[in-house]
Amino acid sequence: MRVTERAVKLLLVVLPVVANVVKCDTEERCTLACEPGQVCQLIPVNCLIGPCPPPMQMCVAGPSGSESSPQCTLECSDFQECRVYEPDKSEYCADRCSKGRCPEGSSCELQEVKCIKAPCPPVASCNSASAT
Repeated sequence: MRVTERAVKLLLVVLPVVANVVKCDTEERCTLACEPGQVCQLIPVNCLIGPCPPPMQMCVAGPSGSESSPQCTLECSDFQECRVYEPDKSEYCADRCSKGRCPEGSSCELQEVKCIKAPCPPVASCNSASAT
C-alpha cells in the first residue's frame, strides 16, 4: 500500500508541472533578431523535475525559398553564385547569366547538363544572335 501511496503522491507533483510546462510553451514568443536566411525558434528544454525553465530561443536555418542561400560561404567566380545542395547541405558554385558574361551580340543561356553525381547545375553558354 505504501508504494501505491508514493506513486500517487509523485503523480500529483509531476502532472501539474508537466501541464504547466506545456501551457508555458504555447505562451512563449521568440524574440531573437536572427541573421538573414534564419528564423527564431523555441527549443524545449528537457526537464525531469519542475519548475522547468522556459524554452531556449535559437536562430536556425529558415525555409529555403530560393536556390541561392545567404548562408553559403564558398567563394565563386564573377559569373557564378554560391548555392547549397539541400540533401547534404554541401556548397557549390553555379553558373549564372549576368551582364558582361557573353560578348556583345550574343546571348547567355543556361543549359541543363547530364551528370553522374548531384548537384548538377546548368552551365552558361553564349549563343550568337545571328542564327537566322
